[in-house]
Amino acid sequence: METANVTVRMGRQTRDDAAKLFSELGISTTQAINMFLKQAVREQRIPFEVTARPAVERGGEKPG
Repeated sequence: METANVTVRMGRQTRDDAAKLFSELGISTTQAINMFLKQAVREQRIPFEVTARPAVERGGEKPG
């Protein structure tokens, strides 16, 4: 499969926290992003709920 490079801007702390989590899960950040993109394409949607309201307002868990 031919590959392409993609550049993404994000906060350094977010990058580091995500890399730590993915490492604990046994995958790289690249693999995690590819998993997300493939799932989005397969489902033809963002594969999780997106809302403008914080979870606290919806009665869910507190963020953070």
